[in-house]
Amino acid sequence: MNNIPLFIPGVDLSKGSVIGIDILRIAPLDGAQLLSNHDITEPSTHMALERLLPEARADVILSDMAPNASGLRELDHERLVTMCLSVLDLADKVLRPGGSLICKYWDGALARKLQQRLSSMFQNVRTVKPRASRKESAELFCLARMFKMR
Repeated sequence: MNNIPLFIPGVDLSKGSVIGIDILRIAPLDGAQLLSNHDITEPSTHMALERLLPEARADVILSDMAPNASGLRELDHERLVTMCLSVLDLADKVLRPGGSLICKYWDGALARKLQQRLSSMFQNVRTVKPRASRKESAELFCLARMFKMR
């Protein structure tokens, strides 16, 4: 297990904001701005997010989203990788240069495509599996650091 440091050079963690987006209703959470009933793949959601972000830029994008499982492993994998790729489109719009992104995916045939796209956008990309994830689970996370602005 690779640990993610809580210290980020040059970032004051006591200041900042959290913006949550979910296709379902999100219960209010103190200190967070929430976009309930918003689809992250929709351009209108991207515009709403940009309006909420300080200076229209984010330091970190964390995606733990997943499609409803169909029971067909390859189809579910393809759908999740497609969701991850939409998060990369969002990163292109809102992530600060030097920013980080972490996204969940299920291992499968398209994992290499996702890794290649991440590597073209970030200086450092690696795969991590949290201890909280069951060993038999295909769930993995891509941790991408040092976003390269295009």
